[in-house]
Amino acid sequence: MKLLAITNRYYIISILLFFVLAGVVLFFSIQYNLKEELDEQLRTGQSKVAKAMNLLDSVNSASLLLNDNLSVEKTSPSIYLKPLLFDSLLFDNVEKEYIPYRLIRFSAKTRTVNYIVTIKSSEIETTDIVYGIFISLMLVFGLFSVMLYVTNYYFSKKLWSPFLHTIAAIKTLNINNRDTQFGFGTTYIQEFNELNISLQQMIERIKSDYLRMKDFSENASHELQTPLTIIRTKLERLLQSKDLNADNAQLINQALENTSRLSRLNQALLMLTKIENRQFEQKQKLNFSMVFDKYIELYEEIAAEKELNVSINKDEDFIFEIHPVLSDILVSNLLGNAIKHNIPKGSITITIKKDYFEISNSGTSPEYPTDMLFTRFKKGNQSSEHLGLGLALVKEIADTNGLNVSYIFDNRQHIIKVTNTIK
Repeated sequence: MKLLAITNRYYIISILLFFVLAGVVLFFSIQYNLKEELDEQLRTGQSKVAKAMNLLDSVNSASLLLNDNLSVEKTSPSIYLKPLLFDSLLFDNVEKEYIPYRLIRFSAKTRTVNYIVTIKSSEIETTDIVYGIFISLMLVFGLFSVMLYVTNYYFSKKLWSPFLHTIAAIKTLNINNRDTQFGFGTTYIQEFNELNISLQQMIERIKSDYLRMKDFSENASHELQTPLTIIRTKLERLLQSKDLNADNAQLINQALENTSRLSRLNQALLMLTKIENRQFEQKQKLNFSMVFDKYIELYEEIAAEKELNVSINKDEDFIFEIHPVLSDILVSNLLGNAIKHNIPKGSITITIKKDYFEISNSGTSPEYPTDMLFTRFKKGNQSSEHLGLGLALVKEIADTNGLNVSYIFDNRQHIIKVTNTIK
């Protein structure tokens, strides 16, 4: 998820939480204040009624004071009730339903008679006022939230745009090209300017180190290949000498074999370096069925020497975008590995489907943990002439081109599966 989306999500969540809490606090605050105001009105009414009754002989002559919200009840002189405020539900004859009231009950007396007086006031109007104010404020808060969200989104997007431009520029970088100049431009935000300057300096250092390493590996490989070729040529000429005895011939033969092995090792390591440095960028869509057909034909004689049964099961074509050189290395190494590590009169089965292909060959159980199969220089027989780089090349090609390579040993079969991970 993008940073701006995450920021806005947290922002809107925090706003909503704040307004919910603020709304609850505001609701109860308004309700409390209005109830206090209502209590104050009832106390004022109590004071007025008490004073008026003190001037009368009896409450009957105070008919003007009597109304629906006021009731009096005679009581004995010994009973005195302190003013008491409370809520109650009373039946309304007009509305024909119970209505919430706020009441005050207290003792009062005329010149001759004691009374218990009750004054009531409907809370419906107070509740309507509370809800009206609350809804109005929630609407204001809602509009304010939308305005804040839109404003924050717009300005955040504008503020982060230099950073997004920097990321887009990094994605298009190609340090393989010596002539490429890196620049991220300047922005009006100091921190992003410092980031761009630091990135530019870092990329220049990486490019310089990479090009030096690339030149060194290529030069070293080239310079090694020349003396190795000369050594191999000299050794071959020595083997043709008429005065050579059997012991010397054997020594020269061993030297020639190791020279050839060193030459192959040099070429394989150079190829690994090129793959790691992503020097095979010119990709094209290839049908791996055709690549397999080509190498099955090339390895036909070698497979026949071990009397191997090679079969191919093709349900669909596996088409993948990759450099042709890498597809050849991938298939030739997998097929060559299946032939080399097979048993006499064994089998090789190639299965090709739309999203993957796999090569299964008969053989003995692995001599080391299967998770080390793709490790460089790892081979079953350490004294064998094989370099132990074939499957390492396969793994490197897969990792740098969006393929996944896996291995299992099941039912005396070595199975290597290559799957397309790019959807």
